[in-house]
Amino acid sequence: MFETLTALYVEDEEQISNIVKSILGNLFKELLFATNGQDGLDIYQNNKEKINVVITDINMPKMNGLTMIENIRQINQSVPIIITTAHNDKDFLHKAIELGVNKFVTKPMDMKVLISSIQKSVELVILKQELESQRLQHEQERIKSAKFAATGQLAAGITHEINTPLTYIKANFEMMGYDIEDLEESKEKDSLTNAISKINDGLRRIENIVGSMKEMSQHSSIEKQQSNIYASIVTSAILAYNKIKHVSNLYINGKLFDLDMDKNEFEFMANIQLQRMEQVWIIIINNAMDELMKIENFENRKLLIDISEDDNKITIIFKDNAGGIAQEVLPDIFEPFKGTKESSGMGVGLSIAKKIIRDQGNCKLEAYNEDNGAIFKITLNK
Repeated sequence: MFETLTALYVEDEEQISNIVKSILGNLFKELLFATNGQDGLDIYQNNKEKINVVITDINMPKMNGLTMIENIRQINQSVPIIITTAHNDKDFLHKAIELGVNKFVTKPMDMKVLISSIQKSVELVILKQELESQRLQHEQERIKSAKFAATGQLAAGITHEINTPLTYIKANFEMMGYDIEDLEESKEKDSLTNAISKINDGLRRIENIVGSMKEMSQHSSIEKQQSNIYASIVTSAILAYNKIKHVSNLYINGKLFDLDMDKNEFEFMANIQLQRMEQVWIIIINNAMDELMKIENFENRKLLIDISEDDNKITIIFKDNAGGIAQEVLPDIFEPFKGTKESSGMGVGLSIAKKIIRDQGNCKLEAYNEDNGAIFKITLNK
């Protein structure tokens, strides 16, 4: 009930205090206790930043409750104070009112009355806590947006600088490839052909990175179109092939992936932004590959991609056997700048994927653990 609050309870009668502490101790985040006014004042002075409400008796040794309250009021004018007392003397009541006591609970105490009095007294405190929590949340969102904006500007600049030399390099390698094809058959030609192939794989990977950076820097305006989800996943696997072939077996709808896989063997049609969705598949595949690399034997690594449909939606499930997502990471798996892997950079990949899925309209991306691996489940409307 008061699980975000800390209370100070001051009472010198042991039997009463034992009963009250056993009940209030389960309601508050923390219950501080003193047996006289002087100790109560000392505890308040040492914990004034966190005490949200004071509940006190009046007749106590060393310092009575009213004197303690008077001293507390010199420190904090607004902390709620509840008096538990058998007094009904007018002078006492006037003094308590002057000191800004919020509630009086008469002895012998009815615990329901005490709890009700506490609840009414701390309403403003709880409201302030909620407003502060909302303020902090908005501030975090503002900082996150600022990070995204700064990252986007940086990504846009880097992408622009990379594109020109990348285009030049690709064009020259294409021309070099034609020249090599014209050479007579020899070991040197085979060696050069193999080297050109590897370099082209590297260039394709650079293109994928540039594509991710573009996604960070601007919202894509690609129009939606009816597209075959199966074909788009095969295409994405081909783009990520250079990593896949060194890391893990990949199965798409039960078939072992290879470069000659028929893109149209299965048909699952959905209205999507095709190029952006292919970026999602690449992000999730690469994320799985990073985790699967932790398994020592290649043959023990496995990534399964299964696509299914019903009358209204298409479901795509990516399932690996890399041990699952750490429980402390799982709640924030799609939050940027919270990656824990050294290979994850700023941790924006899955955040980008989430954004793309959300932009498709009434679609969903989920992450959870099952068996001995992680599941990424995408639901798309047809």
